Amino acid sequence: MTSAGVTLCNQFHSGMLDVLHLFTFLGAVQGIFFSLLLFRLPKGHTIANRLLAIFLFVFSLTMIGITAYSSRWILKMPHAGLIHAPFAASTSVLFYLYFVALAHKDFRFRWCHWLLVFVPFLVVVILLLPFYLLPETDKYNALLASYTEIPPAWKASFIFSTCINFIFLLLTYLTITRHERIVREVYSSPLNKTLLWARHFLYAGIITFLLCVLVSLFSIAWADPASNLLFSIIIYVFGYRAIRQPEIFADISEDVIPDETTLSLVHLPGKYEKSGLSEDRARLLLDKLERVMRDEKIYLDPTLNLQQLSARLEARPHQVSQLLNQFRNENFSDFINRYRVEHFKSAVNAPANAHLSILAIAFDCGFNSKAAFNAVFKKMTGLTPSEYRESVS
Repeated sequence: MTSAGVTLCNQFHSGMLDVLHLFTFLGAVQGIFFSLLLFRLPKGHTIANRLLAIFLFVFSLTMIGITAYSSRWILKMPHAGLIHAPFAASTSVLFYLYFVALAHKDFRFRWCHWLLVFVPFLVVVILLLPFYLLPETDKYNALLASYTEIPPAWKASFIFSTCINFIFLLLTYLTITRHERIVREVYSSPLNKTLLWARHFLYAGIITFLLCVLVSLFSIAWADPASNLLFSIIIYVFGYRAIRQPEIFADISEDVIPDETTLSLVHLPGKYEKSGLSEDRARLLLDKLERVMRDEKIYLDPTLNLQQLSARLEARPHQVSQLLNQFRNENFSDFINRYRVEHFKSAVNAPANAHLSILAIAFDCGFNSKAAFNAVFKKMTGLTPSEYRESVS
C-alpha cells in the first residue's frame, strides 16, 4: 500500500474512533438527563427509583471520563483527569442496592449502605491522591505519559475497582436469583413480578466485556471505544426498562414474603420449627386445600397469590408454604400452575372449545402471559401446547 493509502486508512480509522467517542459521549449525557428525570417521578418505589437515578448518573459520569481519556480530550483540561475513577468503583454497588430495594418490601437506606457506596470511592481517591494534588502542567505530563505506560497507583485503583465491581455484580446476580425463588413461593402468575429481564442485562454486560477482550487482541485502540459505546447502549435500555418495573410486593403484606430459611425446596431439620404446623394440622390443611382446588377452582384466578390462598384456608402464609414444600414438594407457583395445566388439558379436548385458540383457552385456565404459559406447559408435560393439541386431536 502506498504512503497516501496508509495515510487515508489512518485518517479513516481516526475518524471512526472519533465517531464512536462522540456517540458514547452523547449517550452518557442523555443518561445524566434521564437520571435527573427519575428524581422527579412522583409515584412508585421511591427509594429504588432514586438509587436507579444515582446509578445512571454515576455510570454516565464514568463513561464521560473514560471517553475523555481514551480520546485524549482530557489533555485539554488536565485538572479533570481521572475524576471519574472513584465513581467507577461505586457503580456496581449502586446497581446492587437498586435491586435490593426492588426485591425487599419496605427497604430502607441505612448507614451500612452508605459505607458500601463510599468506602470503595474513598479507597480510589486515596490511591490517586498524589495525582490529584499535582499542578496542571505535571498532570498534563502524567496523563500524556500514561498512554505509554500506566503508573502503578493507577493500575492498583483499576484492579481494586474491577474486584469491587465483580463482587457486587455477583451479589446482584444472587439477589435476582433469590428474588426469583421468592416470587415462585408467593405468586402463581409472576407477570411484572420477576426480575428475569435484569438477568438478561447482566448477561449482555458480560458478553460485551468478553467482546471487548476479544477485540483488544486485535486492536487496543478499538476495544475501549467500542465497549464503552455498547455499555452505554445497554445501560440506557436498562434504565428505560427499569423505570417500567412496577412495585413488586405492593399487593401483599410483609409476613407473606418468605425469609432466607424457607426458600429451599429440600426439607431441612429445624427449617419450619417456628411455623406451628403439626402433622395433624398439616393433614387437615391438605384435605381442605384439595377440596378448595377441586370444588372452587380458585386456580382459575390469574391474580391468585399465597396471601389469598392462606386466607381461604384460614392458615398463616408460612404454614401454607411449608405445606406445599414439605408435603407436596412444590413451590406455590408450580402447585397452582399444575392445576391450570391439567385444566387446560381437559379444556383443549372439549369439542365446545374447538373453535378457540390455544392462548384463549390458556387465559381461561388462569394464565395471564403467553410466554409464561408456554414455559410452564413445556416444563410440566415435555410438549409445547401446540404439540399437545395435535397429539389429542
